[in-house]
Amino acid sequence: MNLKNIKLPLKKMYYRMFAVFIVIPLLAVLMISLFILNQRFKVQAVEQIRTTQQSVANELVRDVEAMSLRLSHLVHTNNSEILDYAALMETEDASLRYEYFQKLQQSGNLVFEPASNLVSLSVYLKNGYQTYIESEILIEGISETEWYQKALQTKNQVILGTHFIKENGEGFVGSRKGTLLLNFAFSPDRTTDRSEKIEMLVLYYDTDAADKLKEYNKLYLAGKNNLGVMQLVDTEGKLLFSSDGTCLEEQPGYTCIITPVETGTETWYLESFIKTTALTAEFRQIGALVLVVALLVLAFAGYFSRSLIKGIVTPIEEISEGLKQVEEGNLQVHIEAQGQIELRNMIHQFNAMVRRLGVLIGDYEEQVRQAKAKPEDFLAAMMKKDMTPQEVKAQTTHFFAEDYILLKFRLEKAVSAEHGGNVEQMNELLNCCGRNPRFAARCVSYVENNFGLWALYRISENEYHDTVTRMIREIQQDLQKNAELRTDVCISRKAKEAEEFYLCVKEIEEYSDFRHLFGENSILDIERELELIEKVSAELPEYEPFAKALYIADEKNVSDGKEQLFDSFMGRDIESIKTTVLAVILAIGKEFSKDHEEFSEVFGQQSNYTEKIGRISDARSMKLWVTNYLAWIMDYSAAKLKVTETDVIVKAKRYITEHCEDAELSLSEVADYVGLNEKYFTNRFTKETGETFSSYVTALRIQKAKELLKTTSFKVYEISEMVGYRNVEHFNRVFKKLNGVTPAGYRKTM
Repeated sequence: MNLKNIKLPLKKMYYRMFAVFIVIPLLAVLMISLFILNQRFKVQAVEQIRTTQQSVANELVRDVEAMSLRLSHLVHTNNSEILDYAALMETEDASLRYEYFQKLQQSGNLVFEPASNLVSLSVYLKNGYQTYIESEILIEGISETEWYQKALQTKNQVILGTHFIKENGEGFVGSRKGTLLLNFAFSPDRTTDRSEKIEMLVLYYDTDAADKLKEYNKLYLAGKNNLGVMQLVDTEGKLLFSSDGTCLEEQPGYTCIITPVETGTETWYLESFIKTTALTAEFRQIGALVLVVALLVLAFAGYFSRSLIKGIVTPIEEISEGLKQVEEGNLQVHIEAQGQIELRNMIHQFNAMVRRLGVLIGDYEEQVRQAKAKPEDFLAAMMKKDMTPQEVKAQTTHFFAEDYILLKFRLEKAVSAEHGGNVEQMNELLNCCGRNPRFAARCVSYVENNFGLWALYRISENEYHDTVTRMIREIQQDLQKNAELRTDVCISRKAKEAEEFYLCVKEIEEYSDFRHLFGENSILDIERELELIEKVSAELPEYEPFAKALYIADEKNVSDGKEQLFDSFMGRDIESIKTTVLAVILAIGKEFSKDHEEFSEVFGQQSNYTEKIGRISDARSMKLWVTNYLAWIMDYSAAKLKVTETDVIVKAKRYITEHCEDAELSLSEVADYVGLNEKYFTNRFTKETGETFSSYVTALRIQKAKELLKTTSFKVYEISEMVGYRNVEHFNRVFKKLNGVTPAGYRKTM
């Protein structure tokens, strides 16, 4: 710094340096950045339009390829059967023509499954006769169109054409305005059409790409996107499709963005017209806001700097020196107040803090001298029931001097061969807790076993929930980072008196199974989740037998339980259905926990089911999700089930499930399989399942039949044989007896 600058007053020197080294460089960088961002926003806007165009182009190409393949396959399959039927339609005999039309329609329907957008398959004979499968085509002059004539000249190839429907009902019965028909024409030669009567087969397809274009254009005109107005034209610029039927051309002030659509035989172009200023409209708003904010920040920085440039360095040095002495153990330090008012207040607070710290340390040392045990010893004694909370309070008044909550940390995957946990893993958890400043300052801990840690948290703040949650998250992250371990935590409600201690313990032990609903590293705050806990707990006992059947892969009872579950959805709102589904999931989780199983073993990870279920908005979607979920668990249980020699009923149920389609399945066969005599087995089966062997087999077969009736198109007699009934009349009688309706009637209701 030169002599001239040294002689300047501090304020002028500060503001000069502030302008030269901060304001000017910052504004320069800001303007350059805004210019670069403007160009980038423009490029991104164009790329977004190109991406949207490409998605529409890809859909068009997929439709063209799929429909071309369908038409070609239809013509050549079964030795050109459809062409033979089409040629026979020339007969004057009405009954024969109707018979051939039925066969033609049956063959042609192969192309309509499962493509719901197919409008019609049209057959044009050389004598002028026309036949339509599905919808009748009302387009006039088809034979004079360019694509039709091209198909006549190019035999045995699929030729693509289009037709833009501008009014409702114009192209075919039920057509919508603004529909783009893709026309796939095939003209057979004599080697393909042995009758030489067929002039053309045309497949008409209503492409969804047109709906996408209309939707994009509608949103753009409503100001809800920046994609411009899109249209589809051919190589010569002839309009193939637009929202309103008019062909747009490039105008001054507009940008045209073009993407080619290669369909194999034709090349089309998607054109988007958008105002050039619209490409950077969003940037101008953001840039103006950023510029204003930057100028305001500079203004405030200059204003506050003016009040801070005096009297800062020396007071801060004094405070730093005082902190150093406190760190070395000197609690007699005192700093004289100086500098600006904020620094003076800080110095006064520092002096008061040092005095208060000295008093607290003195009180603590006195308590330590008087106490017979450490806080950890008192917590351990209460958990082991060696002392009551009242006895602890009588011995040391400071233990229950503040409001408190209980926390229980439970290590996941912390199991050894004897399911007793792992000492090293618990030590890692203790180390992570000890490294957390808030846990070390506010918590007293007790190790219950090698996978369970209890902690009593002394509450010093009014709103403690977020603070405690943040502390737990920090411990969980530390544990996962350093030891690749996860832990669930359950938090009790707030307590004030010593007498409430065991109520908190009971509450945590009763509700800790709710961790199954909240995913890995879950934090269950009972006070916050109490409403959900109470609702789910009320329904939980009803679904415990269902969960047990799932765990042992009892297919018959699982099917019955699932049907009853879905029946319970009828007439209920989605929120109450969600509660029921959560109760089912919790019952399954508790059943798995009995044998130290975890959901992570079933699904490869633990999921937050409250979030998953919360995103489902209707009963139909909920049924679909639950069906997939239960199927996954059922498959896992069936694959992992290890049935011992004494589990004869479970073993018998699995055998019955796997062989119930065998009409010869008998009681003696199953009894022999599980190694029991027939009389003893039937008595034991009836006692443990609550139903006879015969009724169990019958119910299982009828349950399988109901699933087949709902999900397949097999005939009733075929389903009868598939579930173990040789006589379809007997099957009908049994089905109606159990369900109150015949199989055919049941299928209609579904």
